[in-house]
Amino acid sequence: MSLDPVSSIDPSIATEALPPSIRTLWRVGAAVFSGVVAIAAVVVGLLVDLPVLAVAGVAGALVLLALRWWVIDLQYARWRWGVDDRWVERRSGVIVRRSQVVPRSRVQTVTTRTGPIDRWLGLSSVVIHTAGTHAPNLTIPHLDGATADRLRSELGG
Repeated sequence: MSLDPVSSIDPSIATEALPPSIRTLWRVGAAVFSGVVAIAAVVVGLLVDLPVLAVAGVAGALVLLALRWWVIDLQYARWRWGVDDRWVERRSGVIVRRSQVVPRSRVQTVTTRTGPIDRWLGLSSVVIHTAGTHAPNLTIPHLDGATADRLRSELGG
């Protein structure tokens, strides 16, 4: 008998994807980061009087943005979460795949969390705490508000 909870999960558990609007959130973050890199490259290039450095920095930021844009689609496709009568599970990862499982019998507190951009997109994260710990054990980020409320109610939060 395996003690690994991942191997004991019924593979027929219905899993759900994150809402499509999460890609907007991730892309806004990528664009902001690339913009900061481009601005920094321009400032440094002008300060050291090397315009080629500024151009190379902006080009590099654009290449990073394009690459991140593509990875966001892969990341979205790999992100899954599911709940059945015994387990709460989340799976994610493009290069390093992660599967996190919490037995429902250990769920003690379920809360939701929203930031300003989440509210703008109508998203909310569900945070699951289990008995015997202070830190959250499992977070399902950026669900649409109705799904987050349903999940919180279903898990007893």
